[in-house]
Formats: sequence, structure tokens, C-alpha cells
Amino acid sequence: SAEALIRWNSPQHGMILPGMFIPPLEDSGHISKLDMFVNRSVHDFIEKRDKAGKLVVPVSVNLSRMDLMDSHMIGNISQEIEDSQLPRTVFRYELTESAYAEIGLNGQKFLSGLREDGVKILVDDFGSGYSSLNMLKDISADILKIDMGFLNATENELKGQDILESIIFLAQKLGMEVITEGVETSQQLTMLIQMGCRMFQGYYFSRPVPEEEFEKKYNIRQ
Repeated sequence: SAEALIRWNSPQHGMILPGMFIPPLEDSGHISKLDMFVNRSVHDFIEKRDKAGKLVVPVSVNLSRMDLMDSHMIGNISQEIEDSQLPRTVFRYELTESAYAEIGLNGQKFLSGLREDGVKILVDDFGSGYSSLNMLKDISADILKIDMGFLNATENELKGQDILESIIFLAQKLGMEVITEGVETSQQLTMLIQMGCRMFQGYYFSRPVPEEEFEKKYNIRQ
């Protein structure tokens, strides 16, 4: 599987990372327009591969807290999935743990409806903010993506490993699959496998690549 990321390749300034242009879009209330563009682009990409008889790889789309407050955005996502002939399992949506904690009742109903229809919901960056066991109890998602950033504090490395292993165990016990993010070395991969994690994301496997390069890498027929 893969995750759709956004980059701005400006003719004047070169490659601009999301940290520079996402916050202004959020502050101005225009982030849903960008998210809708990404969502439509991902659906077109998957459908194009399916029609060409190529391997259909699930590609997850990031949603913001504001997306789940936008009835137009929610309606478009629901309609696109309804109109698609593809299996629902290829559609995946990610929310950060902070966004998940702030969504209202309508957002919760929307996500629950997607899950009931077979769409996968992922909670991203778990462990990077103010996560709690209470939040883990309340999360209704298919996949928990655990942030490895808190392992970088060397003086607390062993404690961090124990916490990471415990979160993996608890999430699996609660019926969620687990993806560990930020894997960069074979040593990290081995450690995570020993902890019981089976899905991973990070530079050890691939750096972010343009759509054309992704196509070449997975130019496999079904």
C-alpha cells in the first residue's frame, strides 16, 4: 500500500514542503479544496490502473479536521466511493490523532459509515502528540499508525521501546492493525518485528516518490 503526499513544485522557488503551505490553507479555510484534489487524483490513479489490468495498490488519503466539518467534502467522498466499481478495501483515509480527537458527531458518523462499507480508516502519528490510553480505548479505526519519533530521546530509549511494544500489543488486542512509521534502518525493522509489528512505513522501504516513479516500480499486472 501507499500514502498520497502533497508537494508544491514551484517554478520560482523549487520544491516547497507541506509545512510551508498547509498551515495557511488551514487558517484560511481552504484546506478541503486541496484535500478534495488529492482524493480525486488518487481515485483516478487507482481506477486507471484497474482498467489497464495492473495491480491495484491501496493508496490512503489524508483528511483534516476541517474536512469532517465540511458537508460538501463528506458528500463528495461518499458519492465517489458509491460510484466506483472498485473493492471498498482499496479506499483508505488517514487522520492524525489530534484531528481524530477533535472531530464532532457528524464526523464520527461519517467515518463509521465508511468503515461499515468496507473502507479502511487509519489514525496517523499516534504517539506524537498527547496520546493517552483513554484515547486508544475510544478510537474506532482499522489501522493505528505509530510514530517512532519518541524513540529518538536516547536517555529514555529503553523506556520508549517498552512503551512502543505495549502500544503495539494493546492496539492489536483491541482489533486494530498496526503500522510503525519512520523506519529507517534494518535494526529498527528487526526490533519492531520482534515486538510483533507486521506493517511498516519509512525511508528504509522508500522515500516519497512522484506518481510516475511509483508507476514504474509497481508496473505489475494483476
